[in-house]
Amino acid sequence: MDIQNLFRNIKLSNIEIGVLQYIQANPELCIQQGIRSVAEKCCSNPSSLVRLAKKLEFSGWLEMVYFIKFNITLPKLDVTNDVDFMNIQPPEKVDILLERLQSERILIHGSGFSQLIAQYIYNKFLVTGVNASLALWPDYEILEQKNANKFDSIWLISKSGRSSSALSWVKALENKNI
Repeated sequence: MDIQNLFRNIKLSNIEIGVLQYIQANPELCIQQGIRSVAEKCCSNPSSLVRLAKKLEFSGWLEMVYFIKFNITLPKLDVTNDVDFMNIQPPEKVDILLERLQSERILIHGSGFSQLIAQYIYNKFLVTGVNASLALWPDYEILEQKNANKFDSIWLISKSGRSSSALSWVKALENKNI
């Protein structure tokens, strides 16, 4: 995020913009070394940095630095680089999966915050022509009793894999050949 965009309603001098960009690039260093060191590196003085914090409606220097660190710098980091969060094993099964999406009947379930992801996948499937249904209730048995049509696959969305809802679905689906 561009720091100037965040504070676009406030007229900032070039030095103030430079200070904010320095803090954005080095928030941990700014906390460790303090206001005097940052002022020196940015060709300013500590009182100007305090005035900048007040101008941006922070209670002081540290509040401004922590705000930039936790609301601008850290969210900008891409935490998915080191994590293989989407993986189909073996890779040659991707084509088979895509073919099955076009021909099979899929049920998607998620609870809690995972329900949002389940809803997103369901909506995406709707617009791409996949025959999908969304189940928001906690028990598969209720769905099975009320639905005569059998599903070819059921996708359970869970961040932890240990939610009571997901585990009860897994237990209910044992020996169902789905």
